[in-house]
Amino acid sequence: MTPEPIAECLARRKTEGRASVLVYFMLDARRRGAMGPLARACRSAGVAGLELGFPFSDPVADGPVLQRAASRALQHGTRWEDLLRVLEVVSRELPVAVMTYANPVWHRGLVPAMAEIAEAGGSGLIVPDLPLEESGAWRKAARDAGISLVQMGSPASTPSRLRRLAEVSSGFLYLVSRYGTTGTGPASDAESLRRQVASVHAARPDLPVLLGFGVRRASDLRSVGRSGADGAVVGTAIEERLARSLDPAGIQHFLRPWTGVAHGHPG
Repeated sequence: MTPEPIAECLARRKTEGRASVLVYFMLDARRRGAMGPLARACRSAGVAGLELGFPFSDPVADGPVLQRAASRALQHGTRWEDLLRVLEVVSRELPVAVMTYANPVWHRGLVPAMAEIAEAGGSGLIVPDLPLEESGAWRKAARDAGISLVQMGSPASTPSRLRRLAEVSSGFLYLVSRYGTTGTGPASDAESLRRQVASVHAARPDLPVLLGFGVRRASDLRSVGRSGADGAVVGTAIEERLARSLDPAGIQHFLRPWTGVAHGHPG
């Protein structure tokens, strides 16, 4: 049975009072055969969904670990066709959002790329270098394809900016929890995060807010819960393990404590 779209999954879990953990996998052509078992391991561990990263040569939001993973993937000849084939496999296990930068999508063609992602089973798209002011055509193409175009907020986003992001975001709002790139430091102070999450929820009470960029340990999810956020994205901590071993049992064992903490809104 195909999982529900990521927007419906996260909205349902929010309504049920269950926090959501999304796991980020960097797409790599040499890992294609491992992706199905890894996705099943995530599902067995209680993960809500996946974020599948398409590698790009200038990943401005990624820290050193994910930059190296992207470089390896490009050296291995990873192509758009690999993304579609992996999507077809992992989307049978969990809802999936694709994370990539604007250039690969433009190169493929905005409308064709959206249609291909949706047909392969993807139900969300995250584009870190897509400014809100330039996202109109992207939002239309995503709507037409049945994909949620997720907006990103940051510690620099003002309350009015966060409200605008919330108004146009689909699926969830990805709130970067601190300045800098992924995997390189702790989240911002708790009070700042609470204020930002509150701004989003005030504008869109129905829209889940997920934190990323500072979540490396299962215990970090307690801070996520205290901020009022609805879940988190874990990426660097996963990639560090995959760089050593693609063993699904190891990933499942690592994720079990995360989903135990994330069962509700810990605080």
